[in-house]
Amino acid sequence: MLRIELKESRPGYAQFSAVNWKGGSEVEVSIQRSQDHHYFAQDNQWNTEPVWHRVTQLSVVDGILQGELGPWLVDALVQQNANVQYQMMVRDTHAVDNVVTDRGVLKMVGNILASSASGDTSRVSDIRHEPITVAPTMPIIEEPEPIAVEPEVITEPPLETETEPMAVPVTETEKPKSKLGLLIGGLLLLILAAAAAWFFLLSDKSVEPTEVKPSELSACSIQAASDDEIAFLQRCLKSNPDDSQILALIAEAKKANKCGIAQRLYANKAQGGNAAIALAYAKEYETAAANSCFSADKETAIYWYETALEADPNNAEAKARLQELKK
Repeated sequence: MLRIELKESRPGYAQFSAVNWKGGSEVEVSIQRSQDHHYFAQDNQWNTEPVWHRVTQLSVVDGILQGELGPWLVDALVQQNANVQYQMMVRDTHAVDNVVTDRGVLKMVGNILASSASGDTSRVSDIRHEPITVAPTMPIIEEPEPIAVEPEVITEPPLETETEPMAVPVTETEKPKSKLGLLIGGLLLLILAAAAAWFFLLSDKSVEPTEVKPSELSACSIQAASDDEIAFLQRCLKSNPDDSQILALIAEAKKANKCGIAQRLYANKAQGGNAAIALAYAKEYETAAANSCFSADKETAIYWYETALEADPNNAEAKARLQELKK
């Protein structure tokens, strides 16, 4: 099986390489997409039957078929949905006997641009095949503290009287009235204190935080996903989730039929050297899945098992599954 890559170059062009090629440099290629298993024909047309394209100006060095491919293919690939994967078949057209034919999953590396970009590098990156650039944190703009404005105190002028008020002498009979006023004032203070305490307790209960489930607060919860899947994945991966959280999110995404999130997470982590995620990704393609996001594809399963072994050469499960699939 070939390890095929297209790496970013100038707009409309990509560097092609096919490792483990055992044929010559005069070849034809056929490209099949995973979406509907149709084959690329020309001018972004896709047929149900294989279409072979002659590729020139390639060379073979140490078992690697390599060269540059142009807009005839690059433009068609980058215009497809980001979730689509491709399988390329290569056959040697120069050999008379024992024609060499091989295939492999096509891996797109870097920000490959269509020829129409002409220097514009703003195309959204395909997260399946390259690391997610975490969006920089937006600066927090602190609101200025409100300026306290002292209320204007309006004092009423004293009432003018024609005559001075007469002083009323305090007699002994008025003293009991003074004590009664103190008692009433004390009682009012106690009532106010009790009311304040009651209000404080009531207010404290009213602001008691409600219990929130951890998944609802997590940046990697499927409930936090928006229509912009890339922005959601950037926020999620910025929180550095572990493997168990990644696999849990993938499971949630499959249940919610958000296949783009599941596929992008799988490919991003697997291509980044995570053997456990690559192993789980391979299993999705080995058997018919119970969801609409993945379908059985032996060659794709082999590719991701091999990717898992690259990251962890001693992975016994990946070795065993590869031996079984290659029988």
